[in-house]
Amino acid sequence: MPFGLSFTNPLALLLWPPLVVYFVLLARRSMADLSPSRRNLAVALRVLVLSALVFALAGLQLVRFNRDVATMFVLDYSDSIPPATKDAALDYIRKAVEKKRDNDRAGIVVFGREAFIELAPSTARKIEKIQTVAPSEFTDLSAAIRLGIASLPDGAQKRLVVLSDGNENLGNALDEALSAASSDVKIDVVPLTSPQRREVLLERLTMPSEAKIGEPVEIKVVARATQETDGTIKLFRDGKLLGNRAVRIGAGKTVFSFPQTVEEAGAATFEARLETTKNEDTNAENNRALGFVSVQGKPRVLLVSNEPNQTKFLTGALSKEKVNVELRGPGGLPADLRGMQPYDAIVLDNVPAWDLSARQMLSLQSYVRDLGCGLVMVGGENSYGPGGYRSTPVEEALPVTMDIKQMQYIPGGAVAMIMHSMEFPQGNEWAKSVCSQVTRQLGDNDYAGLIIFGMDASQVYKGGMLKVGPNRGYMLTQIRGINPGDMPDFDAALNVAYDGLMKTNAYLKHCIILSDGDPSPPAPALVAKFNKAKITVSTVVINPHDPSGSQSMWNIAKQHGGRFYEVRKPTEIPNIFLKEAATVSRSAIIEGAFVPKIKAESSILKGISSTPPLLGYVGTSAKTTAREILQSKDDDPILATWQYGLGKSVAWTSDARQRWSAGWLGWSGYSKFWAQAVRWSMRGSTSGDLQTAVTIDKGRGKVTIEAVDEKGNFLNFLSPKARLVTPDYKGQDIALEQVGPGRYEAEFDARQLGTYLVNIRTQRGDKISSQITGGVLPYSPEYGAIGTDTYLLNAIAERSNGDLLSFAKPQSVFERERTPARLPVDLWLPLLMLAACLFPLDVAVRRLVFGSEQLDNFSASVKRRKKVAKDKANQKNTPAKKLLDAKNARRNEVAPLPNESVSTKNEGIAAQNPSISTKNQVDSTLAESATDENIDAMERLRRAKRRARGEE
Repeated sequence: MPFGLSFTNPLALLLWPPLVVYFVLLARRSMADLSPSRRNLAVALRVLVLSALVFALAGLQLVRFNRDVATMFVLDYSDSIPPATKDAALDYIRKAVEKKRDNDRAGIVVFGREAFIELAPSTARKIEKIQTVAPSEFTDLSAAIRLGIASLPDGAQKRLVVLSDGNENLGNALDEALSAASSDVKIDVVPLTSPQRREVLLERLTMPSEAKIGEPVEIKVVARATQETDGTIKLFRDGKLLGNRAVRIGAGKTVFSFPQTVEEAGAATFEARLETTKNEDTNAENNRALGFVSVQGKPRVLLVSNEPNQTKFLTGALSKEKVNVELRGPGGLPADLRGMQPYDAIVLDNVPAWDLSARQMLSLQSYVRDLGCGLVMVGGENSYGPGGYRSTPVEEALPVTMDIKQMQYIPGGAVAMIMHSMEFPQGNEWAKSVCSQVTRQLGDNDYAGLIIFGMDASQVYKGGMLKVGPNRGYMLTQIRGINPGDMPDFDAALNVAYDGLMKTNAYLKHCIILSDGDPSPPAPALVAKFNKAKITVSTVVINPHDPSGSQSMWNIAKQHGGRFYEVRKPTEIPNIFLKEAATVSRSAIIEGAFVPKIKAESSILKGISSTPPLLGYVGTSAKTTAREILQSKDDDPILATWQYGLGKSVAWTSDARQRWSAGWLGWSGYSKFWAQAVRWSMRGSTSGDLQTAVTIDKGRGKVTIEAVDEKGNFLNFLSPKARLVTPDYKGQDIALEQVGPGRYEAEFDARQLGTYLVNIRTQRGDKISSQITGGVLPYSPEYGAIGTDTYLLNAIAERSNGDLLSFAKPQSVFERERTPARLPVDLWLPLLMLAACLFPLDVAVRRLVFGSEQLDNFSASVKRRKKVAKDKANQKNTPAKKLLDAKNARRNEVAPLPNESVSTKNEGIAAQNPSISTKNQVDSTLAESATDENIDAMERLRRAKRRARGEE
């Protein structure tokens, strides 16, 4: 591997010559007293230190050169690439890798909406099939390039090979190409082309953003085709067919104009659909386009009821007060925000939750919270808690909850659920889902029990029937963990349920049986016992083996006054638990005459000082921030309002019919009251000063506002507020910034397919206006891509210094000219360490004297040290050494206290052993000598102190 040198800051080398000359000249004067050899050595060391510092400052690097190549293949697996082309691209990679050198490395990045590493760079030559499943409804080429660059290892020439049709619809690949060039990464491009297919699509719908009632509006449909095609374009407004036209679409783009006149106020949604013969078009997903226009006019109200004859009183009252009201059944309530947003308020008149879909309720919640519209719920026996609205999105939007906190003295309901083992694979899970959802829907004051069959029928919950409020979490946990057995008959389980229900003080008692219909039906005596106790029984049969199972379960429900359900798919479950939980919640209905009490002032009661009596209502509890306007005699909410997000909602817990409001129907203030309640909830008026538009491109949405008053003057510094609702009903605030005179803009992420609605609110003085606009991503941009974007692919290659490779020559990937990869190693730290080591030596050469005399003295000193060490070694075994050792040992011993006995003993021992006597004499002599030395030392110290004090 070749080596070389380089500098990261070569200009610093200009300092080296003058500094060297300066220090050499300086040395001649400052080192004149040194011998020539020492002076030359000092100058050389000084130059070396200086050179090391200058080279470190210049960023000296040791560079290694490597001709190996690391290549990442970036493979487009989005929907715009046909399967056959994807297979051919993978085969191209296999053939290219087979021709690489042994030390070359190759890897694969697969991308669509996101990018993933399929194969990390390696020297292997075998490429298996693609295992990664990348989201394919978008193409983010920039993310793939970014990931590919990050995956390339150091130590080799870096290269990307992009195999794509170039139809990116997320990110900006050209910016990433520039980034790659700055990182010395070349991007080669292999354009992927597909066989020409017959394709026709609707590109977009263009129209004015605003219009007035009766004003003509020109709707333009932009179509694109690969060949001349005949078809039919159908135009819809808010889902209603306006008309159709036979058209001929030429190759390329064709624009068709549809003049329209809008007759209703609100935000109108126009949709164009294209119909062609099957052989003329490949993808049908791209044959629709949508657009929005805000129509100024009178507010519109949608009244939803499943009993038109009973709603006539409310409809007539609103019409009398000039409220533009439209009556529909629950099925006519739009299921999405596009259908709801033309209305300024929606009224639900005694509509149960099970008549609405989950999507309708989610849309209704977002309609109030995010679009700033109004919701009015009118009570009745099928509304609020009895209507199954507990824990639903609609309850969240209302100013009241279904829990009756102020009415705990009223007994709740009780439900016993009997679960029989299902032989259908998912049957038990479906049954558990029903039990769980019913438990969630029950009120805190209700009771619940669960009976299964093991060795015998028994309650699952400890204590049998439990109050739901404090035990809801425990119950849900138990439901998830049960494993029901196979019952021979329902008698044992029903007897357990009967005993548990009768022990409660519940106002309503109910039982639910979940089974596949196999067990034998209950005995007639047991049926009679249930009916006598007024315990109703509903049955849920899940995927029965034969019709006899369904018939048996139907008979049980009929005999006990309950409901019968047959479940064959999980989507049927929600209606079951809503209805069954509502059966238990009937205890929330309070009947009896009373006159509502006025608790707070409100514009709803403007001109109304008193009201007629009511005959009943549904018990609820007001939320903390809600405003209670009317109350019952027991202080329960009758009329409550609140602000929910950007919108308002009204809760009327009595009805608007003859059952509870008979005294109101003939009251002179009836029409006025309801008109004021509905108008209070409506969204703000539409501003004619704003021209709004929403555009979506490359996964980004842009809201644009042009604010101009009636005189044509720009409206600046408005501080408008915008609320975005995404296709999955998630609302978020987006910040609008003024970017020019009267122009405001904001951007948002728009990668989901569907409708994006934007509620724009402005305030000028006391006037608050609201305007709804939107944009639609009707189909994946992948289906709008026709052909290969060779311009983008060429630009990527040019900006990154790459090449356009031929799809027919995969071997060219690794056979092309190689530019050696530079692997620099910084040397500034070793140079600084060298300078630090040489500097003390430089000082020593200049400051310390080294001559023959010094060397002789040094040699003599070394010899003396060696001689002393040798003498010490020879004295280790001498008698004197032994005596010193004995002395030290005796010094560590504890001497006897009686001196006389010690002395006598020592004398005796000495007489018997002369050698010991001699040793004692020696020890005594040494001790006296040591004592004299200590005395002399102390005396010298005292004399020194006296001299210091001036006493001597």
